[in-house]
Formats: sequence, structure tokens, C-alpha cells
Amino acid sequence: MFGLTSNSAFVYAQDMVKIAPHNTKVLFENDRVRVLETRTAPGETLPMHSHSPRVNYFLNPLKERITYEGKQPQEFSWNAGDVAFSEAVKLEVVNIGTTEGHNIVVELKENQADTHHH
Repeated sequence: MFGLTSNSAFVYAQDMVKIAPHNTKVLFENDRVRVLETRTAPGETLPMHSHSPRVNYFLNPLKERITYEGKQPQEFSWNAGDVAFSEAVKLEVVNIGTTEGHNIVVELKENQADTHHH
């Protein structure tokens, strides 16, 4: 196991933290969730990356163009305080607005959840 704890054994296919480290800060992580703070400048692109199921909390207004893998680009507008849930996805994100994207992302680690309910 190369001395890794079980907490760091959860693998992300194209982890945003590795692909866009200057945009992403890990605020908290355990074996159930990972909490990220993400920032994107107007005009900035986050290359294709993947997320586990997640909740996205928007701290700033944000207009973005999202390209989900294998699909046509779509545009979304968010207000500060908006919350969105998404299943696991692979996507590219472009900030097409005039404000910095500033989000808190809570990723769920479903495959490590306790499935034994008594």
C-alpha cells in the first residue's frame, strides 16, 4: 500500500485537484466525503475532469459553459447561494461570465459508505 492510509486510497479518474491544483483547495477529507473550494477566473477553463456524486454550493454568481463527456456544451447561470446536486460526471468547465467562480464542492464517496444497515 506504499504506506498510504485508507483515507487516501479513494481514487478519482481525472481528479480536479491534480488537473487544476491552482484552482482547487481540499478543505476537508475523510473516508465518506471530500470538501473542495474551487475558484475560476472569468475566461478560465477547467480541463476535462471527473467528480464523484457531489453537492455544489455557489458563493459567487457564475455563468459557465459545461461540456459533459460525449455531449454538446451547455450554458448555466448561477446566483450566489445556489446549491446544485450532480451524480458522478466527467466534464470540462469554462467560466464565460464576468465574475470569479467561487464554489464549495462536497464530493460523496459512495463506494466506501457502510452498506450494512441493521
